Amino acid sequence: MQKTDFDGILSIAGGTFEHLTIDGVCNCSGNLTAEILDVTGILNCDKNLDAKKFDCDGVANIRGNMRSDCVEIAGFVNVGRKAGNAKLEAAEIQCRGIITVLGNGEINADLINAEGYINASEIVGEKVVIKSQPSILMKWLAHRWSKVDTIEATTINITSVTAKVVNGHDITIGENCVIDKLDCSGRLVIHPTATIKEITGDHVRITT
Repeated sequence: MQKTDFDGILSIAGGTFEHLTIDGVCNCSGNLTAEILDVTGILNCDKNLDAKKFDCDGVANIRGNMRSDCVEIAGFVNVGRKAGNAKLEAAEIQCRGIITVLGNGEINADLINAEGYINASEIVGEKVVIKSQPSILMKWLAHRWSKVDTIEATTINITSVTAKVVNGHDITIGENCVIDKLDCSGRLVIHPTATIKEITGDHVRITT
């Protein structure tokens, strides 16, 4: 597999790459496609990003849609625009950093496993695990908890998340969660410190 390294300050019109590594600053005005994309520097992409494997330890600003089989984030990823409805689509998302989908954007993934911070209008998946662990950096950035308007998945396990609607089959609500409406059709576990305004659905409440 051919590897391409960008380690300075560079502007490109877009393109297709096999293995692209960005160590410096890359400004991309068009669509960007790669088999493997590693970002340890800064990537600014004005349009869509399509990468089979995306690994970000730096900063990535994707102003269009983002699609990847495997996403690993330890840095900062921003998707979409404030007035848009962009999507982040993936088979698997592992997040120890910060993901922000702007506007009315959506995260759609089979598996989401986050120990960092997620801010999005909607999350749709098969299994969603968000256990925000506020670090010194996140507190400095005023990112104390994850915030999602709607979470819909078969299995949901969340801690330190603020949401308007949570809808799923097996749901575990951990400490410091604040939820307006929860609908569960299977097994439901709620931590005593969680705040839930309304609970609906044919569920079985499990006491731990």
